[in-house]
Amino acid sequence: MKRIHNISITVYERETAYKQVNTILHDYAEELLLRVGYPVKDRDIAIIFLVAEMTTDELGALTGKLGQIKSVKVKSTTLKTN
Repeated sequence: MKRIHNISITVYERETAYKQVNTILHDYAEELLLRVGYPVKDRDIAIIFLVAEMTTDELGALTGKLGQIKSVKVKSTTLKTN
């Protein structure tokens, strides 16, 4: 069953990791309802907020792939809806 999830991605060392993150997010574009990115150039980080509608298996696959990238941290929560 598809649920709505809130995903927060912090990318440290933007120049080395950002392309990998974008490639993975592109693969999940159909499930993403919202994507907001905030680059902090003077600190070489980026924060990306996502709202996604997907199964928990898909969420695990997405966060797992992102979490394997060096200098990327991922947190997710599932919204409780009726």
